[in-house]
Parts: sequence; structure tokens; C-alpha cells
Amino acid sequence: MSSRVCRGNHLFGVFWAGSGRAHSQLCRQERHLSAGQYQGTLFADQPTMFISPASDPPRAKLWELVLLCGGRVTGVPRQASLFIGPCQGRRKETVTYLSEKWILDSVTQHTVCACEDYLLRQ
Repeated sequence: MSSRVCRGNHLFGVFWAGSGRAHSQLCRQERHLSAGQYQGTLFADQPTMFISPASDPPRAKLWELVLLCGGRVTGVPRQASLFIGPCQGRRKETVTYLSEKWILDSVTQHTVCACEDYLLRQ
């Protein structure tokens, strides 16, 4: 159970429906019921992510979801190798720019989806 991240489409559905408070409560319940410290692993092997303030779903919700899945998020774009969501301005060649849907689909499918299917083109 410790490797799950709000496992089940029911819990994820609560998040996606925009009920952030209900999602947080359910995740806290699941963490409390799990043995040991709760830490998902889905994004554990992924590079540091920056989530755009203009993202949809909102940045705070995606940030929380990535952290629950064992990922690393930064508030500084230049410290990230993955940029999630809309990007304005010049892009760096060393950064991969992905749709928010990459996070959502990865969580619902319980596997990290191929980045190539979610690339944001300028």
C-alpha cells in the first residue's frame, strides 16, 4: 500500500472534480492507514519539475499530486528539467515542456506515460 498514490480512480476522481479539500482529506486518511511513512513512487525517478502558474488544473493541486507521487517540484524554472503547463517566453533546449495531462494520465494509468505523447510545441 505504501507505493500507491491515492490509488484508485475514485480518489483521483475526487481530485480531478476540483474538490481539493475532499482529495486532501482522502489522501490524509490513506496515509494514516498505511504502514510506515506514506510516500508514493510513481514520479520518484523523474527529473525535477516546474509547474506553470498558468496550469490547468491549478498549480497547487498538480504540485501536491506530484509530491504525493514521490516527485520533486521546484518554484524556480531554471532548476527544472521538466516544465509542466503553458510556457511564455524563450524555451531552453535542455528542458522538456509537457502538458499537465502527462501528470494526470500517469496517475490514472499508474505508470509514467511517454513524454513524447505530451510535448508542448511553441
